[in-house]
Amino acid sequence: MVQFLKFQLLICSIYVNAFFPKEVLPILKFSILSSGSGGNSVYIEAGEKRILIDAGLSGKKLSARMDHIDRSFTGMDAVFATHEHSDHIRGIGPLLRKHDFPLYTTEGTWRRANSSIGKINSLNTIRENEPVHFGELCVEPYSTPHDAEESVAFVIRYRGKSLGIATDLGRVTHEVKNKLKNLDALLVEANHDISMLEAGPYPWATQKRIKSGVGHLSNEACGEILASVKHPGLKLVVLMHMSETNNHPEIAKITALQALGESSPEMLLAQQDHPTELLTV
Repeated sequence: MVQFLKFQLLICSIYVNAFFPKEVLPILKFSILSSGSGGNSVYIEAGEKRILIDAGLSGKKLSARMDHIDRSFTGMDAVFATHEHSDHIRGIGPLLRKHDFPLYTTEGTWRRANSSIGKINSLNTIRENEPVHFGELCVEPYSTPHDAEESVAFVIRYRGKSLGIATDLGRVTHEVKNKLKNLDALLVEANHDISMLEAGPYPWATQKRIKSGVGHLSNEACGEILASVKHPGLKLVVLMHMSETNNHPEIAKITALQALGESSPEMLLAQQDHPTELLTV
């Protein structure tokens, strides 16, 4: 009798799962493959859609980073380029000629980068505040103040989940703050500690460029962003593009935590030489 009842329960369970499947929760996955002056790249996955933001490492290194997170470039939907600096586009040409997926970038970036990237089969120009859709995956470009011709960063949305990327910008504008509100996760630049930069080995002209309104965000400027956009739904903050010469992870982390106050999202530090695990929001 007991065995019969167990059998009946099993049949009922199979029936319910077949005709009334559990709702699949929306999951936005990503990994920072590399972050820093030596090369930048972020892998993003939403359902069956997969994109890359920047490809600033060699094709060989990028493939190795993807292998580390058990992914490959086969079937990739697109690569987006934020701007033309080599630490963001170094691997784009070889990658696209090998795997033949399209490049999305601004006209200004392509104008500056095309000689470095070389011949590719598919180019799609994008503009700030004009979203690009891959099914339910939405990529929203927004303008960033950087010493590049038409630099952008991105907010990624998928089924109510959101990820903001804010690197390579020299100052915190109202547009940046508005774009980064109400996110689930934020990848934000914490490039340098001002005192370390000024006391460090960089020439004065390089220091001036880094500290300028079209350079890179200091720890304090990173904190300004975090203080402005923090909210209870912010689950993850990743500190990005950190200088190995002019910053220290603990200084950057302390500054960020002070800016967040009682808000307590998980905090990670992206690395130059090692990808993060596949993170989810």
